[in-house]
Amino acid sequence: MNKNIRLRKLILSAAVAVLALIYIVQLISGSRSSAKNFVIDKTFDTIEISSSENGNVSLKRYGDFWKVNDEEADSAKAKSISDALISIKTLSVISKSSSEDAIERYGFTDSQKITVKVSDNGKEYLNLEIGKDAVGGQQNYIRINGKGEIYLASGALRQKCSVKAEDLKKPVEEPKPEKAPASETAAPEVAPSV
Repeated sequence: MNKNIRLRKLILSAAVAVLALIYIVQLISGSRSSAKNFVIDKTFDTIEISSSENGNVSLKRYGDFWKVNDEEADSAKAKSISDALISIKTLSVISKSSSEDAIERYGFTDSQKITVKVSDNGKEYLNLEIGKDAVGGQQNYIRINGKGEIYLASGALRQKCSVKAEDLKKPVEEPKPEKAPASETAAPEVAPSV
């Protein structure tokens, strides 16, 4: 009977050691989050957006104002796109595969994706592919700098970058009608009747 108690204690001790080891491995692997922030910490002067739906859009910064395809851009809209690209927050890696199935499922086919390139004086800082919207609405599937990983990103990037050049042009202000001089607007004098 003494042998049975020792054997049970040995088995229980081994089981506790295995469970403790599994717990430690989970703690270590769980602390390596797949969420990342992709940050552009340098100034940039060019954003190129292309998609099969909206064509090519080229935003260029000149000091404090932007041009879209060489016409003056609406600064607020251009800044909104620029701000969204400075820091991209991802929530997790959805897939590490570049298989045809993953490309189709997450919206990276040529007819679905939006490609965004951010550069300064020709030096590229970001090459972003935006796939489908995720179920959450304010999230999209993205790929960064030609790598195979597909991330779930927050910030409605597809909505912000799905634009046509016409959408970004500065609105043309309608000229205000000129007021006629007071003498032209006064009522004509009526001669008294006899």
